[in-house]
Amino acid sequence: MASTKQTTRHRIVIVGGGAAGIELATRLGKQGDAEVTLVDRDASHFWKPRLHELAVGLLGDGEEAVPFLAHGHAHGYRYVPGALRKVDTEAKTLDLDAVRIPHSDETVLPARQLGYDTLVLAFGSRVNDFGTPGVLEHCDMLDSPAQATDLRRRILALAFRTAGDPTRRIRIGIVGAGATGVELAAELHHAFNDMHRYGGLDPASKLDITLMDMAPRVLPAVDPRTSATAQHVLERMGVHIRTGVGVKAVVDGAFELNDGSRVDCDIQVWAAGVVGHDMVKELGPFQLSKDRRILVDGTLAAKGVKDIYAIGDCAWAPTSADGPPVPPTAQAAHQQATYLARAIPRALRGEKVDPFVYHSKGTLVSLGVRQATGEVPSGGKGRSVIPMRGWFAKMLYVSLQHMHRATLHGWPRAMALWLADWLRNTTLPPVKLH
Repeated sequence: MASTKQTTRHRIVIVGGGAAGIELATRLGKQGDAEVTLVDRDASHFWKPRLHELAVGLLGDGEEAVPFLAHGHAHGYRYVPGALRKVDTEAKTLDLDAVRIPHSDETVLPARQLGYDTLVLAFGSRVNDFGTPGVLEHCDMLDSPAQATDLRRRILALAFRTAGDPTRRIRIGIVGAGATGVELAAELHHAFNDMHRYGGLDPASKLDITLMDMAPRVLPAVDPRTSATAQHVLERMGVHIRTGVGVKAVVDGAFELNDGSRVDCDIQVWAAGVVGHDMVKELGPFQLSKDRRILVDGTLAAKGVKDIYAIGDCAWAPTSADGPPVPPTAQAAHQQATYLARAIPRALRGEKVDPFVYHSKGTLVSLGVRQATGEVPSGGKGRSVIPMRGWFAKMLYVSLQHMHRATLHGWPRAMALWLADWLRNTTLPPVKLH
């Protein structure tokens, strides 16, 4: 009897274990009313807002990773490894790629099909190169832990090569002055000072960081006062800021700008905007936005197909009837996952489902170990905000990480992880020198 009941449960398949996907799988798995499956090409979850810390060595490999297999076993969902290649919306099946051991041709699992009754697409996005020549060939990006780890190794190797040579500067160029670019520039300054303190390498005064963007100011999406605070802090760190200028082409060792100038670099990082994955165009009969994100209606259901939802960065969800899309941020992913965890069970029971409403909670951007800048809505009419900065903003920024952990593990374990972080940071060098 138990086995028969298991096979007749409604099958909810979630593709993508980022912030939106794993939070939704956790919430639906705990409810126990459906058979929940999470599909991801990677074996673990990493909270994307911390990728810049991994890239500069302030986080070690695996420190923030949440293994899907163990987490799913503890929270009522099943993990299936594999990369999505096709969705058959008529047969309600997914085509998954074969799983192979990294750096090997050995196959762990063959290409497979997976059936679903309700499908949720949450496979994120990638950095937008805007078709700029040379970006894919010469630039590091921060789309995944693997990319962040590769960048960290290149930074550390450069620090070793230039150590003790007064004639060598460490030149790092970053395209994109949004949150990722700003946080990366600030954390690089912090990390190099720690490498000097704990490893005897050259300090941050050896750095030549150039931050470039076509927008007229850093953090162009936030209030000008918040932007001005970030720029002031970065300039005090010695970061060179080039706004109002675009990149014409990327060549080995330099960015060629559209004003005719050139920024020479030892390391080139591209962090300018997001766009949908290339494979989305061949995925199925989905309606897409110009930036290859899946168009959804007010309930986050994909347009033109049945029983499929899309959330997170891969979805183009309107904030209102004629408004801009929901921003591709962690807070939006959290709100969408929370919404669908309630909406899907209600829809299956035939109950009315109210539309999703995005509520901006503000913006917080880390500017190093003890400070941040940001803003929160004032609560009044209009779009006025209350800017904040310094240690209080940093406390709020750090609290977002703990709230994400609490969603995945519960507050007792989240507090235990915080204690483990504190013990590690007080007993070991804060920067990873390997």
